[in-house]
Amino acid sequence: MEKINSTLLKQLTGKRGEPCISLYMPTHRVHPESAADPILFKNLLKKIQHYITENKLADYIPLLEPFEKLQSDYDFWNNNDCGLAIFIAKDETHIIRLPERVEEITCVADSFCVKPLFKFHAENKHYYLLALGQDDVRLYAGDKYHLEEITIKGKVPTSMTEALGDELTDNHVHAPSAPTSHVHGYMEKSQEIEIDIERFFRSVDQALNSHFDFSNDRPLILAALAEHHTEFKAISKNHHLYERHITINAEALRIKELLAKVKEVIEAEQAENRRRLLNRQQIAVQEKLSSHQLQEVVRDAIDSKVETLFIENGRNIPGHIDLEARKAHLQENQTTDILNELTYHVFEKGGQVILLDKEDMPYDTGAFTINRF
Repeated sequence: MEKINSTLLKQLTGKRGEPCISLYMPTHRVHPESAADPILFKNLLKKIQHYITENKLADYIPLLEPFEKLQSDYDFWNNNDCGLAIFIAKDETHIIRLPERVEEITCVADSFCVKPLFKFHAENKHYYLLALGQDDVRLYAGDKYHLEEITIKGKVPTSMTEALGDELTDNHVHAPSAPTSHVHGYMEKSQEIEIDIERFFRSVDQALNSHFDFSNDRPLILAALAEHHTEFKAISKNHHLYERHITINAEALRIKELLAKVKEVIEAEQAENRRRLLNRQQIAVQEKLSSHQLQEVVRDAIDSKVETLFIENGRNIPGHIDLEARKAHLQENQTTDILNELTYHVFEKGGQVILLDKEDMPYDTGAFTINRF
């Protein structure tokens, strides 16, 4: 199974001007609900077959064979996620398990229907997660939907004792022998603990930076008790330590619970990014660097003006884009989608594609832009 990334999107959007079939459908992870998935697939395949026959599209008939083979593949239907996307062209098949539910889509066209994938691509942030405690240090790699522990034994100290060893302070003299006696030259226990924690966190930070490649595309998210966040961030030399963090005793959480906490952080960041982009778009309107009427959006996309294209999630506008006439032709009975073709033009020319839910769209035209010029 393939993962949604820039490489896959470039492969799919690079397929133009030849028979292509795309299929999206919701699926289920467990029985008995998953038993209905092959039935839905069969019905969607019949819909595709009917469209091909009705429109006398003989060149598309050979593409049906891979779909027909999947129909009776027991192992294939026994390993579902929440959704499924299948793309088939001549000598090319892409099958993608989707971590969220999708609407049913069948598309018989001269390019693939890729628009729904941009939502997953934009939202599926990759990261490392550091679960940090004084007696337990763990590192995970994950994205919005999956989290997996990484073995760090021998690379990163997993406890204060392991990190400091014989250098771990023992408070030397914990208390004076009598109320009136004084011992000079020794620190209070709280001071010793603070110093040990600082040395421990510095050791963890140095080891992480030595053995793992952090970046803007894969930052480090910190999960720790509130008092440890400030301490770790104060000593860390990691330039890709994520600004948002998880305040919790990570030692007591299972992977599923940690993932739920990470999703909250990611979704909060994405909501903030959407707000920033929508604010930018309002400024762009005033500067005449935004379009929202469909034909204007199409012309701006053809002219490589579009920096960010906003598309209404789940909406289709049947028809196609005529490059020579520089306009969109609306055709009710076509499975091709003008909004999908817009994503091709913008993505291929280096623009960003953002899918917004209907309630977040400031216009009812299905698309709007922030333009470069």
